[in-house]
Amino acid sequence: MIPPAIVDLLHTGVSVNVGTRDADLMPECTRGWGIWVEPDGKAVTLLLTESASAHTLLNLRDNGLIAITCSRPTDHVTCQLKGTVSRVRPATPQDYERQRQWRRAFLGELMAVGVPAEQVEAIIMQPAVAVEIQVTGVFAQTPGPGAGEQV
Repeated sequence: MIPPAIVDLLHTGVSVNVGTRDADLMPECTRGWGIWVEPDGKAVTLLLTESASAHTLLNLRDNGLIAITCSRPTDHVTCQLKGTVSRVRPATPQDYERQRQWRRAFLGELMAVGVPAEQVEAIIMQPAVAVEIQVTGVFAQTPGPGAGEQV
């Protein structure tokens, strides 16, 4: 189960970085453009732009392993979720509505640290695919004591 404090963090417009690896253990990283916790509290869904995430999607289809690092820009509170992909599917209108909510929160976070709104508005987030993940581990990654500890 994803702890309530992590659920709350994920609803605050966090920056989302997605890590995968290929069969030769070569890492790959891409940006996620929206993340939310599923009602069961054990899974998350995130959105990836198809064009910028082709290699990541190949890795996910090959081995299904994923690490997601989420960090709030205004205070650097950070967590990492590890898990296995249960499904990759086209994004739905409901997914895009959730993405719009995340984008508003993310824009607020970035503007609070001095990033001009125009830069965020220029980010291409669609078309996207939804990646459904069963979370197998949650780790504190906020810099300082306790970083790396399982939550």
